[in-house]
Parts: sequence; structure tokens; C-alpha cells
Amino acid sequence: MIGDLLKERTDTIVERWVEVVLSSYPSEASVLFQKQKDPFANPIGDSVRKGTRGVFHAILSGMEPETLRSHLDQIIRIRAVQELHPSQALSFVFSLKSIVRDVIPELEAEPRLHREVADLDEKIDRVALTAFDVYAECREEVSQLRINDVKRQVAWVFEKMNQSNAEGIPAPEAPEGPTSVSKNVQREDLR
Repeated sequence: MIGDLLKERTDTIVERWVEVVLSSYPSEASVLFQKQKDPFANPIGDSVRKGTRGVFHAILSGMEPETLRSHLDQIIRIRAVQELHPSQALSFVFSLKSIVRDVIPELEAEPRLHREVADLDEKIDRVALTAFDVYAECREEVSQLRINDVKRQVAWVFEKMNQSNAEGIPAPEAPEGPTSVSKNVQREDLR
């Protein structure tokens, strides 16, 4: 019975869920993300819309793990590169519980649905755990990209130093102790 109610009110639930996700962005961006429907002009809003709808359908259809992960990735990949704490980035998952209860108030009023509501809550909790895994993977990718960038920069510096040495420009002198920094600064000032 709860499945029928959820399917019947899917559009309303997903629209409210999208609003919650997008409202977590700064106010001006949030308004833009919510109003602009063109996927090219608003890729973040489009990803959130597609991702939330996909996650909700995954919940309704049995939660195929790879399908669920791909829909969560659409939302979380964006949030993983922003300056959000994990709790801020992933709290949108838990908001689905209250949204469902607001859109379908008879869930709380009908005692025979309580077991089904508890099952739905459990599914949403499993979505949250999967979301955390996806978030951790995305953050790891971001960290690896930063490490690779630093490695490229260091390699570039060494390459330039080697080119300078090959052209006869003397290599920098090794430090000679605690005063070597001040000596190098003084030498630089004399040039």
C-alpha cells in the first residue's frame, strides 16, 4: 500500500527533495539553481533533479546497488568538491524521511502502515550509508587530483632547474646551517 502512495506522489516528493538539496547552496545560487531548468545553463540543478529522481525510483524498485550509486554520484560528486562538511553534504538523504511524511500524512495516521514506514526509513538509512561511501570515494579522487597536480608542479620545477644547469646557470647552493637563509637573502640583495 505504501508503495502505491509513493508512486502516486513521486513528482511532489521529488520536487520537494530537489528544493531541499538546492536550498543548501548560498541564497543567490539556490534561487538560480531552482528556477533555471535548462541543463546547459544550470548543470548543477539538472544533476540534482536527475539524481534525486533516480535515487527515489531506486528506492521504489528494490535498490539495485550500482543504479543507486550512479544516481547518488550525480548529486554527491558536485558536493564533494565544495567546502561542505560531510554532514552538510549528505544531510539531504535524511530529509527524504520528513518530506515523505509531509507529502503523505496518512502514513502516520494509519497504524497498519507503520511497519511499511519503518521499512522505508530503513531503506533511506541504507541510501545514506551508500551516499557516504560515494562521498568518501569522490573526496579521495579530489585528493588524488591535488596530489597529482603538486607532483606535476614539482616535476616542472626540477625540469626547469635541470635546463638551467644544462645552460650553464649555476645551481642554487645547499644551505650551510641556520644562518644560510640570511646569507642567501643578503646575496640576493647584492645582485
